[in-house]
Amino acid sequence: MKPVVYDPYPVSGKTLPDVAKSIKKSGPKDPNDNKKVAFLTTTELECMTAKGKFAADGKSKIDKKTGWFEVTAKVSALKVVLHTTVRCPRRSVSGLSPWALIEWYRFYACCLAHEAQHVDKAKKECGKIAKELDKLKGTGLAETEAEALKQAKEDLMRVINIHIFDGRDRLNEVHRKFDRSSHHGEKKGALLDTSVG
Repeated sequence: MKPVVYDPYPVSGKTLPDVAKSIKKSGPKDPNDNKKVAFLTTTELECMTAKGKFAADGKSKIDKKTGWFEVTAKVSALKVVLHTTVRCPRRSVSGLSPWALIEWYRFYACCLAHEAQHVDKAKKECGKIAKELDKLKGTGLAETEAEALKQAKEDLMRVINIHIFDGRDRLNEVHRKFDRSSHHGEKKGALLDTSVG
């Protein structure tokens, strides 16, 4: 996993209601419910199939109908990288009263804790995806054993790429379910109390 990238956007206001309006205007849009949010964690799964190492899985067989070699390929080494970005408001807001500033920092800390849980859940799901990739196989059928192995490796790369593409949807679903169950972290305090002056 690459280190989390924090991507801050500017917010302003002399009061918390003004800061909330600024977040509504400049904050990121959650792709799952199309609403503006203060913080948004996005994950991208990158699989380096071109740099992967693939090998024959057992001995080749001879196809009875064609007399050609049939080879199955498996993963020997494959790098999968999780890229995570947290879009967040800038932490410093000038002009707030001391009590409003305390509330802002409390809210900010709760939001960061919520986003950290998103990252943990994404890492866990990536671990499952990596184990699934390790079990995938590719097959090839050709006149020579070398050509059959080459085809099997190409087939395995195609199967891996399909699995990675589906894995991206799985990661998004993990984020969607977590936000739905936690009301975007509001159950744990990730809600700005704009009544604090």
